[in-house]
Amino acid sequence: MFLARMETLVPWVALCAVIAPHYPRAGKGRHPVGLERMLRMYFVQQWFNLADQACEEALLDSTALRR
Repeated sequence: MFLARMETLVPWVALCAVIAPHYPRAGKGRHPVGLERMLRMYFVQQWFNLADQACEEALLDSTALRR
């Protein structure tokens, strides 16, 4: 319920548009993780007070967070 509500309230497209000019682009080496995915992971970390590793584990364990 909470995540569905946040999906409608957070302006994902507008936030990505603001951040995109400053986000790393693919070049030599590893491709960066997609901007929207990273932004959503950051928000999940803040909303649920998760450390990096805890956020990764939560994403692997929860189908609701993977959407």
